[in-house]
Amino acid sequence: MIHLNAEMQSKLDIYPKNNQKYTRCLIRKTEIALNGRPEELVRQMFIHYLIKESGLLANKINIKIESNNHDIEIYRRERNHNFKPHQAPLIIVEVKRENTNLPNHYPQIKRYLKNARCNLGILYNYHQIILFTKIVNELDNFEDKHLRNFQDVENLILTEGNDIDSNLVEFEKAENGNFESFTYLVKKYGKYTTNTIVFKLKNQQLKTKGAFFNVQGNKVYYDPCGQFADKQQFFERQHFEKLVSITY
Repeated sequence: MIHLNAEMQSKLDIYPKNNQKYTRCLIRKTEIALNGRPEELVRQMFIHYLIKESGLLANKINIKIESNNHDIEIYRRERNHNFKPHQAPLIIVEVKRENTNLPNHYPQIKRYLKNARCNLGILYNYHQIILFTKIVNELDNFEDKHLRNFQDVENLILTEGNDIDSNLVEFEKAENGNFESFTYLVKKYGKYTTNTIVFKLKNQQLKTKGAFFNVQGNKVYYDPCGQFADKQQFFERQHFEKLVSITY
């Protein structure tokens, strides 16, 4: 059996300082103390694989550390810089110290997935990788499966990350003036102020930013964004020119 201490010495850049062992987090780019922090060591090994060994980070994923109280969040990298709405993580990873009994933490990872509306989660303790997948059409119910190694994690990310994003397809149609695609997207992303939606009308020179969209037939009602903007305006189908961006 490979031991964590042996592998970390060969893979992580660990150095002594003030009677402590330190390494630099490859995501946060900050100095991390390791003494007395066994879960941090396991997390750094997971991050090391994603960045140094898998090659996924370059163009497939974004990684967040300690975001929303989650150890690691993996996101699909945006394919269009104008279409960056709020999104749930692709995968939430919860790490535990080496040899921790992972079944004791099943309720924790399931709670994280439910609250974040995330369909995939991983529990990892260096020796075991357990995948949690949301069961289709079953509310807040997940099935668990043991993965063999990090290659399985990489294959999972590649499979999920390469799925054609139907919403991106609709966005590109709306960019080209498709009104049906525009109304589909504002119903999905424009109900509140979570995302900023920018669009262009044929009878206006300037672009318009809006929120609180309400589609009624061929009319689109919205609240313009801006300190001095009037409330609740609308335009009709024939006045729509194109969608410009949807950003969080």
